[in-house]
Amino acid sequence: MKNYEYNPDDHKFKTLGEFKFYLNTGWNLGFEYNGVEYGIEGHNNSFEIWIYNERFLAEDITLEQTLDFEFDGVKLKDFITTDDVVIIERHI
Repeated sequence: MKNYEYNPDDHKFKTLGEFKFYLNTGWNLGFEYNGVEYGIEGHNNSFEIWIYNERFLAEDITLEQTLDFEFDGVKLKDFITTDDVVIIERHI
């Protein structure tokens, strides 16, 4: 059995549409932005955003509110497809 080596570039989102589809289908996401690790989880068209091992930042928000949520003054939709973010995990 070959060891799997995680490569964050393999998990990057190429387009905002891909990212929206990903969240809409119930997948969860972990990412690092500006040295902080965050998580996003969705249930029945409602989403939560948190800082890993710390606290919730938003609960029971819509997909559009999730996309417009600001991290260090920048909206998620404006950086999620850039090299400024590292995707830590993608799972259902």
